Amino acid sequence: MERDHRNMRTRNIIAAIILLILGVGYAYLTAHLPSRDIANTTDPSFFPWVLAVCFLVLSGALLFQTFLPVDLGRLPSIPAIPVSKYAAGFVTFIVYMALLPTLGFVVANILFFAVLMIIYGERRPLWIAAGSIGLSLVLFFLFREIFQIRLPAGVLGGIIT
Repeated sequence: MERDHRNMRTRNIIAAIILLILGVGYAYLTAHLPSRDIANTTDPSFFPWVLAVCFLVLSGALLFQTFLPVDLGRLPSIPAIPVSKYAAGFVTFIVYMALLPTLGFVVANILFFAVLMIIYGERRPLWIAAGSIGLSLVLFFLFREIFQIRLPAGVLGGIIT
C-alpha cells in the first residue's frame, strides 16, 4: 500500500508541474490579447484571465496537496445517490431553462435552488429560503457588477435593472 501511495504521489507531482507549465503558458498568451477602449465593458482578456487564475490555483493546490501527510487507513464511503434524485434534478433543470426567459434570472434561480435543496434532502424552510435567495442574489450581482453581463430580469424588470 505504501508503494502505491508513493507512485500516486509521484504522478501527482508530475501532473501538477505539467499543469502549472500549461497554465503559465495560457496566462502568457492571455496577457498578449488585444484590448479595447469601450466604456463600461470588460476587456476581451477578462474571462481568459479568470480561467488562467483558476487553472493555476487548482494546479498549485494539487502540488501542495501532494506534500500533505496522508492517512493510509480506510477511506470513508460516499453514500449512493438514487437515480430518481438525478432524474428529478434533470427535470428541474429542464423546467428552469423553460421558465428562465419569463421569470428572469433571480426568480427562476430562487425556485431552481429551492427545489434542488428539497430534492437532495434539505427540510428546514429557513435554510431553503435563505440559501436559494442569497445564492441567487449573489450570482446576479456578481454577473452584473463584476462581469458586467446583463442577465434577464423577467418579472423583476422594474426593480433590478
